[in-house]
Amino acid sequence: MKNLSYALFAAALHLCLAPQYLLAQIVMSPAITGDVIYGHKAGMALTYDMVKPEKPNGAALLFMVSGGWVSMWADPKPLVTQAMVAKDRNTFGMVLDRGFTLFLVRHGSSPYFKVPDAVSDVRRAVRHIRFHAKKQGLDPDRIGVFGGSAGGHLSLMLGTTADPGNPDASDPIEKVSNRVAAVAAYFPPTDLAGYIDDKRFPALHFPADQSPSFSPLLQVSPDDAPSLLLHGGKDTLVLPSHSEKITEAFRKAGVATDLIAFPEAGHGFSGPDEKTASSALTAWFEKYLNPKAPEQAAAPAPVPVISLAGTWETKASLPDGNTRPGTLVISGENGQFKGTASGDQGERKMDRIKWENGRLLMEIDVERDGRKGLIKVSASGTSADQLTGIWSANDETGNELMSGAWTAKKKP
Repeated sequence: MKNLSYALFAAALHLCLAPQYLLAQIVMSPAITGDVIYGHKAGMALTYDMVKPEKPNGAALLFMVSGGWVSMWADPKPLVTQAMVAKDRNTFGMVLDRGFTLFLVRHGSSPYFKVPDAVSDVRRAVRHIRFHAKKQGLDPDRIGVFGGSAGGHLSLMLGTTADPGNPDASDPIEKVSNRVAAVAAYFPPTDLAGYIDDKRFPALHFPADQSPSFSPLLQVSPDDAPSLLLHGGKDTLVLPSHSEKITEAFRKAGVATDLIAFPEAGHGFSGPDEKTASSALTAWFEKYLNPKAPEQAAAPAPVPVISLAGTWETKASLPDGNTRPGTLVISGENGQFKGTASGDQGERKMDRIKWENGRLLMEIDVERDGRKGLIKVSASGTSADQLTGIWSANDETGNELMSGAWTAKKKP
């Protein structure tokens, strides 16, 4: 949740910019309308930048400019220029190249404003953009939202807590819905309970009894927007379990969702991970903001056919940055499975193992020095011989002590 904002998607560009003569060959750059005012508070204006591509597809994407709920202003012109040069891997460049109109949304910033203020601001930004959508050639029902860390949290808040607007409001903007049609969130905190009053983040200094209302995990319901989660397995600032748990909650509620884990990544993506994440995000929005196939967009992704019984080579990412290999042997069929895990710590029998809707769930009971705990693995099938997910260690009260990415590949 540290201050990533624009740098989240553009930092790598500073190391690999094309020569200046290549910039001159960009025939038509996206049109930028900067500092559009969508509201006022505390004597200040709330603003966003609108970036319109050469060939708009009628859909809009809102990027939450937020890192640690600090929302900074930056000149969008060089940012967009650099993004278009690297559109094969940069998220901004990629979505603009595919015709999405991009909105860079700023909110009332920490430390003066807190999380509830930021949520209120971005809700109004959605209302404002919907109110003016048709005038801008946009479909108000084809709006997506994305962000990283705190920006991912705000994106999920928009996806899980939409309202139709207040018909009795005197302000015409407040009469408009703040609903979005799709969400993508990079390494977002989804349950704020463990962060309230964290000294690193002044925006989290608000009454603890309000945290459930601003924790997307606790707001999941069947009418939520389709939501893509992307999380690094070595993220120690926002543990991978935040994305894992809300993905499970979405699945239980019947909400279209997917989680892409990056086992070697921390709190941020670069190199091949950046390109993979940007491509996945763009594909997600193309699927769920496509006006031609709404029925198809609502259908969940097909579950790979996996024969669970057999021997699997596993890898678990540890909090210290190391990776621990192991072997998992599973036997049984028709939902009645047994499993044994072995590695440098010896061999352990799985106490509980099941396969549900393309998802492997395993648990091992542990006890040390009279204290009990639980090690859990939750992984989905990404192909016929590949499982990807999260492991976690929990104390006897259910509190998570540590977690990391977990992958398994089946031996032939």
